[in-house]
Amino acid sequence: MRRALFIVVFALVLTPFASATHWLASPNIKAEATSPAGANVDFPVAAGSTCSPAPNSLFPIGSTHVTCTDDSDPSIEVNSFNVIVQDTTAPPFGPLPDVTSSTTASAANVSFNILAPPDVNGVSEPVIVACTPNSGSSFPIGTTAVSCTATDTRGNSSSASFNVIVTLTDSQPPTFTPPLPSPPTTEATGPGGAAVSWSIAATDNVDPNPTVSCDHTSGSTFPIGTTIVQCRATDASGNFTDAAPFNVTVVDTTPPTLTLPGNQNVETENSSGAAVTYSASASDIVDGAIAPNCSPASGTTFAIGTTPVHCTATDAHGKSSSGDFTVTVTLVDHTAPVLSNFGNKTIEANGPAGSVVNYATPTAVDAQDGPIPSVPCTPASGTTFPLGTTAVNCSATDAHGNIGQATFNVKVQDTTPPNLIVPVARSVYATTPTGIPNTVSGIVSFLGAASASDIVDPNPVITNSAAAFLPVGNLTITFAARDASGNVTYKDVTLIVLPQPPAGTPPLPIPPPPTRPAEVTNVKVTPLDGAARIQWNAGGRQVTVTRSSSSTRSLSAIGDETVVYTGTASSYVDRGLKNGVEYRYVVSAVDAAGNHSAGVAAVIVPRRNLLKSPKDGARLRTAPKLTWALDSEAAYYNAQLLLNGQKILSVWPTKPAFAVKKSWKFEGRKYTLKPGLYTWFVWPGYGARSAVDYGELMGSRTFRIVR
Repeated sequence: MRRALFIVVFALVLTPFASATHWLASPNIKAEATSPAGANVDFPVAAGSTCSPAPNSLFPIGSTHVTCTDDSDPSIEVNSFNVIVQDTTAPPFGPLPDVTSSTTASAANVSFNILAPPDVNGVSEPVIVACTPNSGSSFPIGTTAVSCTATDTRGNSSSASFNVIVTLTDSQPPTFTPPLPSPPTTEATGPGGAAVSWSIAATDNVDPNPTVSCDHTSGSTFPIGTTIVQCRATDASGNFTDAAPFNVTVVDTTPPTLTLPGNQNVETENSSGAAVTYSASASDIVDGAIAPNCSPASGTTFAIGTTPVHCTATDAHGKSSSGDFTVTVTLVDHTAPVLSNFGNKTIEANGPAGSVVNYATPTAVDAQDGPIPSVPCTPASGTTFPLGTTAVNCSATDAHGNIGQATFNVKVQDTTPPNLIVPVARSVYATTPTGIPNTVSGIVSFLGAASASDIVDPNPVITNSAAAFLPVGNLTITFAARDASGNVTYKDVTLIVLPQPPAGTPPLPIPPPPTRPAEVTNVKVTPLDGAARIQWNAGGRQVTVTRSSSSTRSLSAIGDETVVYTGTASSYVDRGLKNGVEYRYVVSAVDAAGNHSAGVAAVIVPRRNLLKSPKDGARLRTAPKLTWALDSEAAYYNAQLLLNGQKILSVWPTKPAFAVKKSWKFEGRKYTLKPGLYTWFVWPGYGARSAVDYGELMGSRTFRIVR
């Protein structure tokens, strides 16, 4: 019981020592071997006790049990423990030198000899060295780390490392990896050609990534045509291989892109058409902008109607694109016709109501339609115009509803003096020694015998120059007849006042008063070609026919009157007249005493029928040939054809004839000669057509097409 308690206490207070000498420690004492025999291990011994083996004894490697007894009683064991001698020190190892080698292959078997280090305390023999990779292994080109471990027989080990450096001795060129490039034909994308890419690779026995270079890089732009490409593979050692050359072909098969305008619609007032400009363009991937060739070209004068335009653009490699659009020219007319050949007109009155006035219808010409056949005027030509000035308003409407107007004045005036009939000369006796008053019946009857008539004024005023007292002697009495227009006719008559006779002298005979001849009746004037036929009814009496140009007659031009006929006939043809001029004829009755009636006036305009064929109103089954008289001054003519009042043809022949066809085109429309009533007109044209100078209408006629 006591011994057990001692052991417990001892175990609690002893501490082991790390060296060969230990004080009283834990039951087990460890020590590092210092030789193969072990190690001298020292430890403390309690006073009054002895241990075996004794302290500082040579303990063998391993565990040795130590027993301590009480010196006073060796039979008493005061302590026991184990002394353990062990080898835990690893052999010293390293540093190790690098190992170098060379090869012509991709790897080399490299052997090396690593000497085992001596055991640091000489306890363990031998020391074994192991390396990874081990000697003789295959090492790749480059540097490979080798790790080695030195282990003694006790299992203590240490590590060291070194490098195995394998260098390449490379003389083999790279090899291209099939298949070699064969780029397809590429379409050009621009003026410089096109970017073309390909893939090419090579392998090498040593260099894992040999460099492949080409004289034209993949992805670069190649010109149009065929380019030879040469590639080379080079390894890290400078060995190279040239691949078989291959072709890169770039072509231009893309036609240009053609840009055309939409269909064009143009209006013009020119019947010949209109100059039309348009914009057409083309661009090519390779050639850039290209000027297309269009027919008809921009700026060309396009005829009335629709004209197709065809455009083609061709690039430098012969590739072309084409397209079409239309140009439609529509004839429009916003310009009114121009009226000409008119002017103010002065006409001599032919009666109290005025005068029938014939005037030339103004010529109406439209820039597009040419002459206009119908030019209505108000008042119309051939109607009676009153005395004074009357405005004549004329208008012409073209085929598009534009109206041109003209106004001129017609002045109807009375410049013809009254027809005055005076008494014959006579003698009277004075009623006083010095003369006779004018109130004496003989004088009154003498003065009252004068009479007057006037074409216009039914009651001209008659005056005379007789004084209130007429002296004895030869007297000249002047009679005057004044009409309402102020025209005066004067005539002188001799009146002899004889001295007062003796009473019972018989009176002088009184001559009968003069009489005024009755007017002729049924006066009619018919126009002829350059002549006029005048007809009347005078009951066999003698007549005088005078002629004047009514448009020139005035107070100062009375001398224009010409007596063209005197006799008892009832008609007369006055020749040598000028067509188109109005003439005024006055037919007066003349009695045996030479007294004239006031006369009956009529006006006429001689005209030539200038249209020849077909005859007016002709019925035809085939298309006619229109003919008319030659105008020596005309450079051309304008012939127009109307059907039911609508113009269907207008032509400008240079000869006085035109053959109508079965069908024709006019203002963009097609017409066919069909049954119906046709009216045709002809005007002469002077100078260039652009001058638009037309003469008076040569005439108009009709014909009918029948089945």
